Amino acid sequence: MAAPDIAPPADTLTQRRIVTILVAILAAAFVARLGARLVTGEAHFWTNSYSFLYDLAAGIAKGDGFCKAADCERQPLYLLFIALTTLAGKNYLFIVIPQALMGAGTAGLAFLIARRMFNSSAALIACAVTAFYPYYVIHDTALQDTAMVTFALALSVWLLLRASQDGRGRDWLIAGIALGALVLVRISMAPTVAAVLLWAIAWGTSGALVQRLRSWMILVAGIILTLSPWLVHTYRATGTPLLSTDTGFVLWAGNNAQTFLYYPDRSIDLSTHDGLVAMSAADHADRASLRRDRVAVDNWYRARALAFMREDPWRNMHYAARKLTAAFSWTFNPYRGMLAQWIYAASYVPVAIFGIAGMVMARRRPETALIVALYAAFIAVSAVIFAHTSHRMPLDIYWIVFAASVISARATSRSV
Repeated sequence: MAAPDIAPPADTLTQRRIVTILVAILAAAFVARLGARLVTGEAHFWTNSYSFLYDLAAGIAKGDGFCKAADCERQPLYLLFIALTTLAGKNYLFIVIPQALMGAGTAGLAFLIARRMFNSSAALIACAVTAFYPYYVIHDTALQDTAMVTFALALSVWLLLRASQDGRGRDWLIAGIALGALVLVRISMAPTVAAVLLWAIAWGTSGALVQRLRSWMILVAGIILTLSPWLVHTYRATGTPLLSTDTGFVLWAGNNAQTFLYYPDRSIDLSTHDGLVAMSAADHADRASLRRDRVAVDNWYRARALAFMREDPWRNMHYAARKLTAAFSWTFNPYRGMLAQWIYAASYVPVAIFGIAGMVMARRRPETALIVALYAAFIAVSAVIFAHTSHRMPLDIYWIVFAASVISARATSRSV
């Protein structure tokens, strides 16, 4: 593997000291997330959430299944988690406490990733910043899958780094299982998995070609092993093995004449609603004729989106630019108020600046190529479909890691 441009400074803390600090940070991360949710209260939790997710999960707990009326819109893992909490009754703490633990776990993974890439000093800084990153503290306990996606992606990255550096077959298999699970939390992560597979064959493995292919195939096997049960389930429910019956609709939501009517300043859901209302009577009738076939309905939306995109390539480029601006903007979207805006900007902008600087400094490292692949996949998805601030949040941890490497290196150089 290629050596870094500048060798990371040696660790100066004892192992016992590192563990003590790490445990304290992780405990504080959990308390901060739980405390923030307790302050806002249960009423705020339920009224400012994706309540339909809870309704779907409650139905699953009652035996309705993951695909109701041949509609497999949502991936199973987050719904399964919520369904398990409903068995003990509708208490928001049954959701909040495990998700606060996930958030603290993400901070722990930031430590593990940064230590793999740099050193323990950078790892502790990355862990601390992730632990108290305002968006994570507030939103990790919301009724949405962001905390689980962020944790699952960070776990996958750490496992991939371990497999790449240690070269053991079982590590590649476990990493593949984690990547498959990531897609079963949120389908928009599927292009990220494809990008990781390209990284794995180009930069992630070393040795003879046969050995590289063996490691790559083990990784792929882990992904297939995890996704297969869901594909079998959707095949039985719809007649087609697929990850979701909603991909065409989401593509249409980001590619129709009303997409930017409210988005990105307000939720894309408002623009989507107006897009549906603006359809002609003939379109409504055409769609209604397919209502019982969820796969056909989704394909219908996909065909409309692709037709809209083919009409004007220049408009598509303009749309893509606006979507990417929304995804990476220092302005929080959808807009949440002045206080939320400035807290977001004050935390995100420094992380982005120092994170990019750290990526440039470590540009020759194969680990950096992995992170670049993650961002490239996100950019591709966002440009084609759409993205709000929340959609980028699973990636901010990696800018935090690179920012921590810059801070650690500067601190070490000043102490010499």
